[in-house]
Amino acid sequence: MMVVDGSIPTDEPIEIDRIADLLRADASVTLLVLMELGRDGFLERVGEDAIRVRDRAEAPGDGIVQIRRMLEPMALRTAAEHARPVDLITLRHLAEGVEAAVAARDYLAFRRADDAFVATLLSLHPNAELARLCTELRLRTAYDGLRVPVEQGVLSDSLRPDARIVDLIAAGDFAGVESLAETLIDRLRLVGAPRMDSPHLVGAPIPLDVEVDVEFLEVPVS
Repeated sequence: MMVVDGSIPTDEPIEIDRIADLLRADASVTLLVLMELGRDGFLERVGEDAIRVRDRAEAPGDGIVQIRRMLEPMALRTAAEHARPVDLITLRHLAEGVEAAVAARDYLAFRRADDAFVATLLSLHPNAELARLCTELRLRTAYDGLRVPVEQGVLSDSLRPDARIVDLIAAGDFAGVESLAETLIDRLRLVGAPRMDSPHLVGAPIPLDVEVDVEFLEVPVS
């Protein structure tokens, strides 16, 4: 969530000690976390005591996310342009359901509420087939990587933009809806999508009683 919110930048090296301070963890725990994220392809080593969040991480299924990025933001913008005042009432009610689920730390309720919000908005698109395709692509790049943040009460505001989308529609800022959707899809890779079945995404980063793979920390990158 710190990376998503920009507390840990993606475009410059950051010292491992600083990350430990941000996490309020000791150096050994921080290294275990960084090793796990390094194996997942999110981090690269910079010098002796720093890492950098990779600007892009290749992963199985990334092609689906890229297709989403090509289609979904514009589809949401067009759907937003067709929203009537009565639709805004419905969308705001659904957005409140998302916030209630987050406040209750109920991941399944959050998923249902968020899916219902986007499906309702897409239903306003004049091209029903495109709306259906966007909905299917969302289901294939689900948000299971958000389970732990939701259940631990640390979900980033930027990953639940439903209420802001309603405000943008009400203000007639349809370009803002498109831009917000693009930003959200770009951040999916930082919460595990589309690799949500990985066991390490729940519980401890890695078992503490096994020899860890430190390859990504052993070889500095230029």
